[in-house]
Order: sequence, then structure tokens, then C-alpha cells
Amino acid sequence: MSIRFHRLGKSEEDKAAMSRRMFLMTTTMAGVTTNAMLGGAAFAASEVLTQAQSTSLLRMIQDIYPHPDILQLSHYQAIATTVMNNAEANEDMAKGLTDGLDQIDAKSQELYGVPYVEIEDPDAREGLLRHFQHEGFFQGVRWTAYFGIYDNKDVWPLLGYEGASAEHGGYIDRGFSDITFVPEGPTLEERLADVQS
Repeated sequence: MSIRFHRLGKSEEDKAAMSRRMFLMTTTMAGVTTNAMLGGAAFAASEVLTQAQSTSLLRMIQDIYPHPDILQLSHYQAIATTVMNNAEANEDMAKGLTDGLDQIDAKSQELYGVPYVEIEDPDAREGLLRHFQHEGFFQGVRWTAYFGIYDNKDVWPLLGYEGASAEHGGYIDRGFSDITFVPEGPTLEERLADVQS
């Protein structure tokens, strides 16, 4: 049985629409964010996980929250390091995580004949992870990754979120109508002419 999930990709028009300013802001913020999240440390080795399990954990985080065009590998590595540090501090969590990662690899071997990280199709990896989405270890990794990405003020600019607006007077004068993903509709005059005809 094969599970396929279709993702909408950006059109060629959207890919080419990044301005120089947005490119500079994104790359600058990526560097600042990476430095802030990692504190100059590389992807840490774990006392709890083997190298293969650490690699599986990193791939799992990337598959749960895929932002390949926005987040860099170092963002995901910082989250994996947080998960490993939490596991090192809690014996039950460490056992659940190691057992869970072993179960993912075992299921991968059963279904595809290769370890989880060697499955090339992202839809197949997602389908495999759906077998474990209600397990405690999965939810622990999922929520750690969620807060590591979406509750991280350093990552917000990379995702296009400017933060709260209340202290800046609200959104009316701060980007209320600057969206680019909704196509422009007919003008008021065109709509009135259409209704009156």
C-alpha cells in the first residue's frame, strides 16, 4: 500500500517574485537566527541516541514541518539538539524516544526495505510517520519542533510574520492589505456594471 500526498508547489511566477530586499532580509535573518539558536555550537552528539537515531530524528523533524525553501538545516539541527537535551534530562523520555525511532526504522525496513532516512520520496516518509503520529514520543518531538519554529521570534521574519501589531497601532496601517497571494478581483465599477446589466 502506498500513501501519496500532493503538495502544491510555487508557480514559476511566485519563485521569481522575490525582491532583492526580501532576499537580503531573509539571508541576513537566517544568519542571525542560526547564530542565536545554536549559540555557535554545531549539531551536538547525543549521549542517549546513536548517530543513526540522531539522523532519523533530524529527518523526522524536517518531515513533520517541511520548510525547505525557508528554514536552513541549522534550524532543524537546533530543534533536534533541544529534543536530545530533553531526552538526556529525563530517562523515561529517552527510552520513549529511542524506542520510537527504532520502531520507525523497523516499519521502514518492513515497508520499503531501507532505513527511514534513506526513503527518498517525501510523501512515503510522511505516510510512514502517520503510523506513529499518536505515539507519545512523536507528539513530544512534534511539539518541541512546533515551538522551536513557530514560537521563535528569530524565525518569524523568515516565515513572513511581523509579530504582534497591538504595540504598533494595529494592522490597518501596517500591512493590512499588502498580501500578494490573493488574485485581484474586479473593481467596484466593474462589479456595479455587471450587476446593473
